[in-house]
Amino acid sequence: MRTQRYWYAYRGMVVKQTRRFLRAWVQNLLPSVVTAALFLTIFGHLVGRELSGMGGVPYADFLLPGLIILAVVTNAYSNVTLAFYGARLQRHIEELLVAPLPAWLIVAGFATGGVLRGLLAGGLVLLVALPFTSLQVHYPLATLGIAVTSALLFALAGLINGLFARSFDHTSVISTFVLTPLIYLGGLFYPVERLDEPWQTVAAANPMHYMIAGFRHGLLGTGGFDGTATFGILAAATAAVGGLAWGLVARGVRIRA
Repeated sequence: MRTQRYWYAYRGMVVKQTRRFLRAWVQNLLPSVVTAALFLTIFGHLVGRELSGMGGVPYADFLLPGLIILAVVTNAYSNVTLAFYGARLQRHIEELLVAPLPAWLIVAGFATGGVLRGLLAGGLVLLVALPFTSLQVHYPLATLGIAVTSALLFALAGLINGLFARSFDHTSVISTFVLTPLIYLGGLFYPVERLDEPWQTVAAANPMHYMIAGFRHGLLGTGGFDGTATFGILAAATAAVGGLAWGLVARGVRIRA
C-alpha cells in the first residue's frame, strides 16, 4: 500500500514537471538547439573547414559531444532550480511537506523532471546536428550512461540552488558564472591534452572535462577514456550531492517556517 502511494506521488510530480517545461518549450528547449546550431555552423564549418580536424575527426564532429553535454546539464540544472524555487515562492511546496511522503521521494520527483528535460534537450541537439556531422555512435551504453548520470548530478545540484535562492536572479547565478565556464573550459572547443602546463593540470581538475571526454569517446570512439575513473567520479559526485539535497529537504532548510 505504501509503495503504491509513493509511486502515485512520484508519478504525479514527474508528470507535473514534464508538463511545465513542455508547455513553454520555446523558452525551455529551443535555446539549446539554436545555440548548438550556431556553434556548429560558425565554428564547425565556417572556421572548422580551415582546420585539418581535431582529435582525428572533423571539427564539427569534435564539437558535437560537448554541445550535447552543454544542453543536457544546463537544462537539467535550470529546470530543477526554477521548479523548486517556484514551489517555494508560490507556497505549494507545503503541500508536499504535509503529505506522508519521505524527503527522498520529493528529491527524486524534482530530479527526474530535470533529467527528462536535460535528455530531451540533448536529444534535440543531436537530431538538429546530424546534417552538420558524420556522426556514428561507437559505444551507445557508455554514451547514455554518462548523459543520464551527468543530468542527474546537475539536477540534484539545481535543487540545492533552488533551496537557497532568494530571488529569480539567484537561480541563474551558478549556471552563468560557474556551470557554463566549467563546460567551456572543460574541452568543449579543444582537446585538453594540447594545453601547456600548468593549464593542462588545472583543466584535469575540472569535472566537466571527464563528462565531455567520456561522452566524446562514446560518440566518436576517439581520445583516451578511463571508464572506471569517469563513472566512479560521476557516481561519487552524484551520491554526495544527492545525499546533501536529501538531508536539506529532510531538515526543512528554507522550506519550513
